[in-house]
Amino acid sequence: MMKDENSRELFLSALSGGKTPRPPIWVMRQAGRYLPEYRALKEKYGFLGIVKTPEASVEAALQPIRRFGFDCAIVFSDILALSEALGYPYEFADGGGIFLPKAISSPRDIQTLPPADVVRDKLSYVANSIKMLRAELPERAVIGFSAAPWTLAAYMVEGGGSKNGFKNFSNFVEKFPEEFSALMDKISEAIAEYIKMQCECGIDAFQIFDSNASYTPEGKYWKLSGAYVEKVLNGVGKGTKSILYLGDFGGRFSEAADIESDAFSVGPSVRLSEIKKSFAKNAALQGNLDPKLLEESSPAEIVSKARDIMKDMKPFGGHIFNLGGGITPKARLENVEALVNAVKNFGE
Repeated sequence: MMKDENSRELFLSALSGGKTPRPPIWVMRQAGRYLPEYRALKEKYGFLGIVKTPEASVEAALQPIRRFGFDCAIVFSDILALSEALGYPYEFADGGGIFLPKAISSPRDIQTLPPADVVRDKLSYVANSIKMLRAELPERAVIGFSAAPWTLAAYMVEGGGSKNGFKNFSNFVEKFPEEFSALMDKISEAIAEYIKMQCECGIDAFQIFDSNASYTPEGKYWKLSGAYVEKVLNGVGKGTKSILYLGDFGGRFSEAADIESDAFSVGPSVRLSEIKKSFAKNAALQGNLDPKLLEESSPAEIVSKARDIMKDMKPFGGHIFNLGGGITPKARLENVEALVNAVKNFGE
């Protein structure tokens, strides 16, 4: 395995807002279908088998570290693992895509959700994976994660992903505002408990994926989602660093300004330095190369684009290099390698 003595310290320094010689780098979904070794692992175990088998989960998380030398490993799991722990399992359709065989369809369903501490037993396989991964990577950062309350609730009410803007969920929020609030409170408590469990197992930071943030009506992100993210952060406490991923939230970034996350992960359509200049607090920023470039561009173009992002953020510090979204299955290996090398050689 490639060795990089300062990876963990570099990541924690950048996450604390410090100026670093170069940004640390990892990419969302870095353990995934673009890797031939991952495809072989998935052929053997299936996706859910990898998630629920700690040895396989750790192997998936280590594969991109071995091949590319990323500074960080993210625990291999799924944001809907918590949905399953709360009684709403997830499956994969034959034609692709996630669905939940059972969805929250009425206010009565909210009353039957189990208490938050059930996640420790139901998701003990995640705890075991983290402990094993931490032992394998003493000199690299280990990142845990969870869905944000809004994003998890959207999947649980909609019954999976949505091509129509989560209309069932939007109707639920509008028709049952008090029940929606109760659902979000329960989910927030479960997420906080889940993240606390991960922290106890040795993660350096956790990322909250609010991938569906853009589905909140403009001007209502704080009321419908942000306030509950803040509730999760308060429930977890200050011991472990946090990153909030908002997807491609565009010009609405100011709506998340009151959330006390240590870092914000930013989609590809905005310039990081512009957010940094307009943001009052010293939060770190993560991002934000367009994932599509890893499919469509040449290694030389990747290096140029990556250097532009890094030069843009260098005066500010507090930069973690990542993509603006998850890496795609068609990402070219030579482009990923060029990206990692460009970041690691920045400033030399």
